[in-house]
Amino acid sequence: MAETKIATTKVAGTWPWFFQRLSAVLLVVVLALHIFIDHYWHVGEDITLGGVHDRVREIAFIVLDYSMLGLVLFHGLNGTRTVLFDFERFAKRKDLVDVCIWILGIATMVWGIFVLLPFIQGAGG
Repeated sequence: MAETKIATTKVAGTWPWFFQRLSAVLLVVVLALHIFIDHYWHVGEDITLGGVHDRVREIAFIVLDYSMLGLVLFHGLNGTRTVLFDFERFAKRKDLVDVCIWILGIATMVWGIFVLLPFIQGAGG
């Protein structure tokens, strides 16, 4: 029986490849901002629960946290998609894999939004 070869670069696609690299660069920038702002911006000040709640409610922190969540999800799931397409059984079911990845990504993003929401609204502070 002849072995069937699948060109994974054509299966995975050029745009996902491009966005994988773009999301990696953006993740480095967002992570550097996150580390600097969260850990070095207010050096020398006492850390209090109220101060953390006030900081988390700022729009810059909300955008930064949700951006990092979205980028990490996209980068991780897009990488997983590419790896799955290295296997013939998944490459033949490209549409199903794409739908499953999208469902998982959207569900996880919504879950992450709801997890962070009480902190933004000040619950427990």
